Amino acid sequence: MPIVEYHPGLFEKLQRMVSQLKSNMNLSHRPFVDYYYASRDWCKLYLYLSDSGEVVGTLGRELLRFEYQGREFTIRIGSNWFSLRPGIGGQLTRFSAQSNPGTFGMMLMASQTAVSVLRHLDWVPIPGLTAYFLNGPCSLFPGKSRWKPAANWLVRQILGKPIPSFAARIPADVRARISVSEEHSYSPDLLPRRSPFPFRFAPPIEYLDWRYNLALSFVRYRLFRILASGTTVGYVILNESPAHLIVAQCDGEQAAALAYGVLLAILAVAAGDQHPRSVFLSCCHGEMRRIFEEFGFRPRPRRPEIPFAFRDVPPQIERPLDSSRWLVNYDWCDNGLQAPFLDQQA
Repeated sequence: MPIVEYHPGLFEKLQRMVSQLKSNMNLSHRPFVDYYYASRDWCKLYLYLSDSGEVVGTLGRELLRFEYQGREFTIRIGSNWFSLRPGIGGQLTRFSAQSNPGTFGMMLMASQTAVSVLRHLDWVPIPGLTAYFLNGPCSLFPGKSRWKPAANWLVRQILGKPIPSFAARIPADVRARISVSEEHSYSPDLLPRRSPFPFRFAPPIEYLDWRYNLALSFVRYRLFRILASGTTVGYVILNESPAHLIVAQCDGEQAAALAYGVLLAILAVAAGDQHPRSVFLSCCHGEMRRIFEEFGFRPRPRRPEIPFAFRDVPPQIERPLDSSRWLVNYDWCDNGLQAPFLDQQA
């Protein structure tokens, strides 16, 4: 029963397994699967094959460059962990770890079932990462029942406000100093030269250009340069759909400037909105949380914390674990790449 790496020639075999799982999942959409899992070595999809050659288990793995206090290490993060038979999931996780030595397993967002399994396997939870919404909830997970997005939309229309109406909540002195400019390509000068965040995702430009490609058919990313008094101090990438915006990835040289840059980018994208649109972001940094809450973001009412854990804590990270100054964005791995995709919508 071999484990193999996905390639486009295996898509139809993969679909035979997908048809036995929940509906409306990203593995059923070929443009996503072929791009995300088969276009770069950063990201692979491991397939567990039965004796007859059928796919009976899957596990995606993405390798990401992180820093803690400037010390580099590689995180291994999983996606689409499914199996049709008991024990296959464990074999896939062991294979992923053994095939990527010198990396450290991390989980960011998972189903309650997966969280229970990982807790049983002694993964180390990291508390403090909060899910924040503006204008109420939006559907972030595949396979939701049809009524849930409709109910969210109705609540948003009744209780929400068009995003431009929040603009006055940014202080005038901040607007005089901080600005954003939309970019249409990634350039090295966007990357921070220094960081106030002990723990941060620190990818190269080549990775950003692949993962947050500005020209994909199935998802729309918008890139903004953040400037303080005319000098570049960071960037923010937004994941835009007609129903919602997600703060996908951001980084910067100053925490407050980064938070206000995120808000200004949101306002720029939503400048023409006439109706409420939901906005979602994750945050554990104390100063940034305060700025987001003053703007109008509120924690998710139920289960406000996002599941976040390490398989083994990288030795570069100091104990005790304190995430209150970390920079953790939501749209890592495939979190922001969920069905229905833009090119599936009528």
